Amino acid sequence: MLTALTWWWSQPGGRATYTRDHVLVWADMVRRHLSIPHRLAVVTDLVEELPGIDIISPPRDFESVRIPTWGEDRGLPQCLRRIAMFRPDAASIFGERFVSMDMDCVIAGSLDPLFDRPDDFVMYRGGHANRPYNGSMVMMTAGARPQVYTTFTPKGAAEAGQKYIGSDQAWISHVLGWGEATWGVEDGVIWWGSQFNSQAPEKRIMFFPGNPKPWDVVDLGLDDWVLRNYRREPSGRALILGYGPSIWRDVECALASGPFDAVISSPEAAEHWPEPVLAIANDDDHALRLVRMHGFDDFVFCGRSGAVNVAA
Repeated sequence: MLTALTWWWSQPGGRATYTRDHVLVWADMVRRHLSIPHRLAVVTDLVEELPGIDIISPPRDFESVRIPTWGEDRGLPQCLRRIAMFRPDAASIFGERFVSMDMDCVIAGSLDPLFDRPDDFVMYRGGHANRPYNGSMVMMTAGARPQVYTTFTPKGAAEAGQKYIGSDQAWISHVLGWGEATWGVEDGVIWWGSQFNSQAPEKRIMFFPGNPKPWDVVDLGLDDWVLRNYRREPSGRALILGYGPSIWRDVECALASGPFDAVISSPEAAEHWPEPVLAIANDDDHALRLVRMHGFDDFVFCGRSGAVNVAA
């Protein structure tokens, strides 16, 4: 069985903060678009349990190693911990066959053609002609390319950083060189902002190196394709608290209709709501984008005002 996994750790000062909700959106997107037998997992020590997702304890290899050219002071992600996937005993940690994906992605098409292939190692192709690989997605049979792990040294990683962009992907590129099997635009694997995205026969999965992240795109309403596809699987019922003067009268009627699983609120209403809110909305349109992203097709909007954020 294939293990589809992502990594989740906390990096103070990082250019992006990842949350439980981001993991859940990633998991639901994979479920929607992967039909071959698989299990979902997240490598983390930030939570002990997530619904329908196995928790893999981080191996902690190379967590403290830094590449001088990939500065933590600039908020760049420190990903050398992912070199643990190349351990000779990786099967005991990640499973016999696994694919690692960045959680800041949008999945819109079937993943089956990407993952149902015999290669013992496949990696996303680098986004530039002089970069062999990108660390956003890698699939392997456990134990493949063990030299990536067994030959690792901080000095070697620093040398790799002089040749290639990134942390783990720089080291992988340095050790393996060119010629490994890859996914690219022809497979529908693309990245936000690439000039080559229009060449994809189908947009299956889009990664977001740097900023913005997909949830930022949803926040600002920047792209309809992201809005349609970056979302949880619909379930439950949500209450939206808006800006309109009728809000508390509307709330009284809404609560009489039954319970709600989550609340999305304007900042002002959130100050008076006695329970935690799932997300804060800046205006009506923002609230509707957020409620859909979090998987609520069934919702009641209280205090709808018609206000629209000009930034959206």
